[in-house]
Amino acid sequence: MKYTVWGDFAANVVCFPHIPYIPNKLPCLCGMEVVWYLFNLRNLFPIMANIDHLQFVATGKEQRNIMILMVVGLVLALVGVFLNIDNPTRIWTALLYNTFFTVGIALAATFFIAANTQGYGGWYIMFRRVMEAMSLYLPVGGILLLVVVFLGMGHIYHWLDPSLTDPASPHYDKILAGKSAYLNKPFFLGRIVLYVVAWSAFAWFLRRNSLEGDKGYNQKLYQNSKYIAAFFIVFFAVSESMASWDLFMSIQPHWYSTLWGWYNFISYFVTGMSVTYLLCAYLKTRGYLPYMTDEHFHDIGKFMFGFSIAWTYLYFSQFMLIWYSNMPEETKYYEIRNAHYPILMWFTFILNFITPFLILVTRGAKRNFKVACTLGAVIIFGHWMDFFQMSMPGALANMSHGGHEVHFSGIGLLEIGIFCFYIGLFLFVFFRNLAAAPMLPVNHPFVKESFVHHT
Repeated sequence: MKYTVWGDFAANVVCFPHIPYIPNKLPCLCGMEVVWYLFNLRNLFPIMANIDHLQFVATGKEQRNIMILMVVGLVLALVGVFLNIDNPTRIWTALLYNTFFTVGIALAATFFIAANTQGYGGWYIMFRRVMEAMSLYLPVGGILLLVVVFLGMGHIYHWLDPSLTDPASPHYDKILAGKSAYLNKPFFLGRIVLYVVAWSAFAWFLRRNSLEGDKGYNQKLYQNSKYIAAFFIVFFAVSESMASWDLFMSIQPHWYSTLWGWYNFISYFVTGMSVTYLLCAYLKTRGYLPYMTDEHFHDIGKFMFGFSIAWTYLYFSQFMLIWYSNMPEETKYYEIRNAHYPILMWFTFILNFITPFLILVTRGAKRNFKVACTLGAVIIFGHWMDFFQMSMPGALANMSHGGHEVHFSGIGLLEIGIFCFYIGLFLFVFFRNLAAAPMLPVNHPFVKESFVHHT
């Protein structure tokens, strides 16, 4: 990009009247404000002149550590499979929720990009390429999700048993027979394929337009991205709720919650924002995000804090309404968890609400890497446990169908191993895609706004 000092000075003064140290009434600029602006502008040019050459390169140590994490995870998972060879329900359910957990992180990144694109958000451009690299995990994770669902659905979803919808069968279930138009194998698999393909396609189109923009400023390209973002947001609003119904709520098909879709979304969205904070903090220490300031990290921390509160609101609302109404078809969900996983149930609440609320509520905590990164790791682990309790108790309870003995198992080597493997795979895909493009979309129309972002 080519810049002229006075041309850029004039452009910034005219285009960015919202900058805190430049009031809307330009004639009222005092001498100190002009000096302050010139000082910041002077520091901006050396960065802007070289930033388009900044590109991530993974070190041998990083690649080795990721491979070690994946291998250790795979070994632990295989040991867990061997120890639970007589319990395929636990194995496939562990694969299901771990697979979707990482897919959800990529979905959160895609949604964040789309929402900011549609809403003229400019502050996040400094780390947009980080979120693009996260979103490109969707095709990989989506394929794994399809494999797990296709191969393991018979061990997870007991509504697939044809005797439950056969009026002549002694196991006939009137409720499941009424839901069979929606809960049937062909339609179920078709929906999962649609979700994965559509989500991956939207992420790819947003990334393609972003890379095309590196060739030069193109207003039509940005407008096209807005259309893509708008269509994605509408599709996502419907599909993410349906996916949560299909993959997790249908594990206990007699039970339902009208809050379930939002509850799932907030869980993996706050996880995605926590992952974003951790990755950006790491990349900044590596020198790849020199232009990202405490202001940007503060705002990411706001999302971590705010959506932790939103998760708690839905968690309490769902629990309180079911407890208050005391209807057997609704209380079954909490009955199983309170009877067999009471510590996990309340420990998840502590990790996902009380801890981030008490610590991230302060301004300083959001700007302190050690504090915020530690809380980010706690939030990620807490919501991973939440996905466990969304799926595993109900799936294991279904083993009683058909006369099988029920073994309510806690988190063990199987779950931890699969989690480690998927985290390693996610980081492998992330770093590979991050290295495929410059760290900053220098031709984005709001790139200067992100440089001078103040919160």
